[in-house]
Amino acid sequence: MKNMLKKNYVAKSLLALVAAGAIVSCKPSLQENSPSNGQADFSRYVAVGNSLTAGYADGGLYLEGQQNSFPEILAKQFKAVGGGEFNSPFFAEAQANGSGYAQLSGFTATGTPVTSTVTTNLAYVAPGRFAKYEGTFNNFGMPEMKVAFLESNGYAANNPFFARILGSASANSTYMDVVEAAMNDQKATFFSFWEGQTDVLGFAYTGGSQTLTPVTQFETIYNRSVNKLIGTAKRKGVLGTIGDVLGLPYFNVVTVKALQAAVGQPVTFYVRTGTNTVVPADSTFKFTLPLSSAGLIGVPDAQKRPYGLHPGNPIASNWVLDPTEQALIRTRTNEYNAKIKEIASRNDLALVDIDDLMRQFATPKMVNGAELSTAFITGNIFSLDGIHPTPLGNALTANAFIKAINQHYNANVPIVNVAHYRGVKFPGAAAK
Repeated sequence: MKNMLKKNYVAKSLLALVAAGAIVSCKPSLQENSPSNGQADFSRYVAVGNSLTAGYADGGLYLEGQQNSFPEILAKQFKAVGGGEFNSPFFAEAQANGSGYAQLSGFTATGTPVTSTVTTNLAYVAPGRFAKYEGTFNNFGMPEMKVAFLESNGYAANNPFFARILGSASANSTYMDVVEAAMNDQKATFFSFWEGQTDVLGFAYTGGSQTLTPVTQFETIYNRSVNKLIGTAKRKGVLGTIGDVLGLPYFNVVTVKALQAAVGQPVTFYVRTGTNTVVPADSTFKFTLPLSSAGLIGVPDAQKRPYGLHPGNPIASNWVLDPTEQALIRTRTNEYNAKIKEIASRNDLALVDIDDLMRQFATPKMVNGAELSTAFITGNIFSLDGIHPTPLGNALTANAFIKAINQHYNANVPIVNVAHYRGVKFPGAAAK
């Protein structure tokens, strides 16, 4: 019985991957019409956004993730309807592991996934500083970017990913300064803009420790940014909303039930809430994924009170989202999304409902013969950090963007065959 969970992780994940791979050779379904660009011009596409646009995965930015970002996948489909070359600021092969990332090493005897961090062939030339990228590119996906930071002068000093791609721009340049200048230089014709998730996630994955961007500030900066992306060229584009971050694996793997199973008995866990009160945790509380590997539960303090099992030594607030914090996250997400939808409508831009995409996979769903879901590891959509998609998840995201683009611009951009992209990589598995 001790290997049952391990077998379930492996069997479910491999079944999905094998099924996905098996249908590569199957005859694809025919689209109703021949590929068409409709009312959009995809010849010079630029992608703007945060880590989800960059291809960040498994807790890091590395070459394979960049190569399988949703804009890279989207640009490949655009080529069937007049799309041109699309370049991302890839790490060099000798530095392919970029910032480093987590890989699945195996499972414990009880079936708990074991990960390790890749630390070789990194792109750092000094602590906190990457080798500079030289050359032009079209994917401006920026890890750690919030809407609140889009117009921050000197942001490169706080974000090594941004410093890496500055080129000849001033170190005092804002992110949107760099994007706007590049779009004008490249004579960009179409853009994707998917921003706002990090404004919510910064609060959520720190257990409410960071502040949420005020709605007025969010709307003002987001609106100005969209105006710059449209520009005097009156470019067409597509905006992405913010999905329900509380539905991510990061907040759903560690539960009271799972913690009790780890302890081996139905004990009471005590947590410190966002209002600094200590209460017993129930199923309405969400714990962050790193708590599972922190090794803190049960460790006694100086007074010999076991961590999390005694009200005098509760689980710290940064590991927990209490019901009040969860309600605030949902409210603020809805407020941000309302502004994004208003701006999309006002500017006649296509809109992708990311929350709808996530809801589709909240329960297992068959796609091209493979069972996919938002479950950690077995669902194959999310990478090992529990927040960012796998290549397969990015393919699903690209399809959501394509459907929105096709509907809004009366286009017929071909849908992606998600079977060409991998889910979670198991030890010894080759990349697709």
